[in-house]
Amino acid sequence: MSFEPTQPGPGRPRRRPVRRTVISVFVLLVVAVVLLIADRVSNLIAENDMANQFTANGFPVKPSVNIEGFPFLTQVAARDFRKVTVSASNIPAGPVTINSLNATLTGMHLSSSWNGATIDTISATAFVSFGALASAGDLGGTGVTATQDGPDKLKITADLAGIVSGSVEAQVKQTGPRTIAVQVLNGGLASSVLSSFTSFSFSLPAGVPPSLRITGVTLNPAGLTLAAAATNATFSEPSK
Repeated sequence: MSFEPTQPGPGRPRRRPVRRTVISVFVLLVVAVVLLIADRVSNLIAENDMANQFTANGFPVKPSVNIEGFPFLTQVAARDFRKVTVSASNIPAGPVTINSLNATLTGMHLSSSWNGATIDTISATAFVSFGALASAGDLGGTGVTATQDGPDKLKITADLAGIVSGSVEAQVKQTGPRTIAVQVLNGGLASSVLSSFTSFSFSLPAGVPPSLRITGVTLNPAGLTLAAAATNATFSEPSK
């Protein structure tokens, strides 16, 4: 008696190699995870390097840098970063300490030698508190406050032991493409505490692109907000 091997009937489908398919999917998932990790790690390294580059160019503090967009490595390959955000706090700018600065860099194109870049547009805002303005005018201490006194004026007031002893009015105005002045207008009511408040000026902090210009000056109940912008800005590695 002989037995013929059983053949699948004409209507019976062949069994798929399920195990091989599962292994293939697993391998693809592992590769995807590895690539994702490599992309994110490269992103973090590049952000730290860029932050160090800002300080190497003279920016007073190390900022926080966020290179947006995914995947990151394709942007590196093309030497084009679509959007980069930069933020920093407590930035010295002459007599003033800028409390916070936030900037958005759109269209950063790295040079072929990787030692510089051209940026399509930069938009930035900086905030200086009234306390920082008062300190910049050689004034500080308890009982001394600064408040908004109009669209371009601030009032420095001394209130010692619950008695208002005097005030000084100062005007805030833009005096140059990158410069702000705080000018004392009167001192007739100033007490001995306030008489030391002096006019001063300050500029955008060192290390920002030279083409960055102040485009708006706004006094609000919290302090002074500056807007700045630039187009086709350059960013280069400092010469050694």
